[in-house]
Amino acid sequence: MHLNKRIITICSGVIITTVVLMAAVIGLATEDGDRRETIEKLHAQVSQLEKNLSYYKSLHEETQQEKAFRLFENKTLQLRFPNFSETVRIVYKKSNEYGFSPYLVMAMIQVESGFNSNAVSTAGACGLMQVNYSVWKDQLNIDFERIFEKEYNIDLGLKILKHYYDKANGNIFTALSRYCSGYNPNCPVYNSKILTSRFYTHRVKEESIPREQDDASI
Repeated sequence: MHLNKRIITICSGVIITTVVLMAAVIGLATEDGDRRETIEKLHAQVSQLEKNLSYYKSLHEETQQEKAFRLFENKTLQLRFPNFSETVRIVYKKSNEYGFSPYLVMAMIQVESGFNSNAVSTAGACGLMQVNYSVWKDQLNIDFERIFEKEYNIDLGLKILKHYYDKANGNIFTALSRYCSGYNPNCPVYNSKILTSRFYTHRVKEESIPREQDDASI
């Protein structure tokens, strides 16, 4: 958007400068033929610059409208789904802290708890990211009184994922399998649910990154 503004300003300045030069060159030209040729060339240049200026102005206006719509869309979704919007905000913040794609984390939460912050599994896993207190209480020094708090639970879940990710030498699929079933490096059903979730498939489509690629931002 700032680039479009700059281009519009530059184009406007060039048009003005060209017009001034046109007048000066016409005044200096001694022959009628020279004047006509000079006028035609300069007129063509000004015409092209005006077309460019009009294009960038329309592009800038479209960008402004799109930005206004996105702000409106985000605000209405926050008002309609305040709990979900809070989860999205926390996921985005914590994902950046730990170096994982927020789309991946959203996919994990969808598979783990269906976005139910009070979910408890038959194995005793709790909250959005289904943190198993009995397994991680000592290593992560978990405060059980807070385990269902959204931000605290997501932070714990990402600490666990990062632990497995490091143990797997950066292989995110092995890390996901181990997140699902401890140190079992192969949990294809769980990984398949993650990779085919709406959040992850959107991430792949948006960023055009192959699913097989392993990196810290996956």
